[in-house]
Amino acid sequence: MIKNLIFLIKIIRIFKKYDILKLIANTVKFKFLFIIFTEIISIGVNRIKNLSSSSDGIRIAKALNELGPSFIKLGQLISTRPDIIGNQIAEDMSLLRDNLPPFPKSAAVKIIEKEFGKDINEIFENFSEPIAAASIAQVHFADIYINKKLTPVAVKVLRPNIIEIINNEMERLSWLSRFMELFEDFRRLRPRAIIEKAKEVIKFELDFRYEAAAASELAENTKADLSFYVPKVYWDQVTKKILTIERIGGIPADKIDLLKRKNINTESAASNLIKNFLRQSIRDGYFHADLHQGNLFISDEGNLNAVDFGIMGRLDKKNRTYLAEIIYGFITQDYLQIAKIHQEAGLIDKNQSIEDFSQALRSIGEPIINQKAKNISMGNLLIQLFEITKQFNMSLQPQLLLLQKTMITVEGVARKLDPEIDFWSVSKPEIEKWLKDELGVMNRLKQTQESLQSIARRIPDLPDFISRADAAFDIIANKKENVKTSNDSKIYFVGSGAFLLVFLGLILLI
Repeated sequence: MIKNLIFLIKIIRIFKKYDILKLIANTVKFKFLFIIFTEIISIGVNRIKNLSSSSDGIRIAKALNELGPSFIKLGQLISTRPDIIGNQIAEDMSLLRDNLPPFPKSAAVKIIEKEFGKDINEIFENFSEPIAAASIAQVHFADIYINKKLTPVAVKVLRPNIIEIINNEMERLSWLSRFMELFEDFRRLRPRAIIEKAKEVIKFELDFRYEAAAASELAENTKADLSFYVPKVYWDQVTKKILTIERIGGIPADKIDLLKRKNINTESAASNLIKNFLRQSIRDGYFHADLHQGNLFISDEGNLNAVDFGIMGRLDKKNRTYLAEIIYGFITQDYLQIAKIHQEAGLIDKNQSIEDFSQALRSIGEPIINQKAKNISMGNLLIQLFEITKQFNMSLQPQLLLLQKTMITVEGVARKLDPEIDFWSVSKPEIEKWLKDELGVMNRLKQTQESLQSIARRIPDLPDFISRADAAFDIIANKKENVKTSNDSKIYFVGSGAFLLVFLGLILLI
């Protein structure tokens, strides 16, 4: 209990340092008591100067970064929930970067040797000092022999004792979430649910075998996309705490001046980024959900090399269709169609007026029609869309929120590479192609084939169904026997109707 209270005091004091307590005070019922309590706890804490120019979300992000790895991951998760924290704070917190000082090379060597049970020189050649460091792990360069050829690799090593550190922090955050839910003002934020989700997410990030599998799946999906490259995974050098992948080339996407000096086509890179994000999310339903500048390297041709596959997003077919048709609906200004899509998909209540919803959508779309492309944001469009759908009792799905966060990130990177980029003209061909392929004639034939195969699998049930149908037809015939007619077509109609009933029955059996 004492450790938990010390933990709470630490949070309050850091929040005071970044001038965050006033934000919380504005949300609680007993504001005066809250201010007195937190001011006493934070005696001696000096507020950081020059915070007036920083937004609320940026200050929160900085505070979480100082609190430690669990809080960084928690902040990344919370940034996907604008429905809870508001759009602006969510957008600002999406910029939270996971950068911490590196730990010594000698500590990394010890971890590697323990994982493989071998001397470092038996595993890697030319093992380097840390190249980059984050809250969970850090990266080193090295070489390995592949078919007797020395091959450059990047080696990701889990931080020493990080599993124990995060487990302890998560236990205290669980206690804090239960404490917060004692108060009605905080209960609506569902802190316990958020912490449980954070535990689930971090569990996967603490095991590099999952990240290796994610990189492998993404590479398989995108192998035909020449403008987007995923490095190879070297599974013989992968464990729970070690990830070894191909060392890729290229210039970091945040080095705009260097890219310009090298005469690299940044406009092409920006276009490729948008296209590949849409292909991954809409075509494949599996997308890199952390495509910030630090995770992207640009080749001389303007192609993209990606790293860090710890955060991935997945969309089912329904949501992919939903996303594609919505974006295309806005491109073509077909607001009624967008409204129908929402209703047909069950995303808004069927009792809601489709016309009213269409009008609300028009209020989003019309203001951007005559805007220059550089002033139009697809990310903000989605944010506004989610705001309106809430008014029509649509409950937001987590996978769509992660998609929204990623889209905002992708859009920001693309604009830095090419401030004049036209998202609509870049997006339209990709979406049209997918809609044509998936919802066109060939796909309908494929769906029909699958249905017929399903019917075939149900053939063993057919005799029983026919017996039941035959009995039903006897009843119909008995009712018709007193009807005098010389018109054979009526008899044919009854027979045809019987066949139709059998066919419909087969479908219902599926």
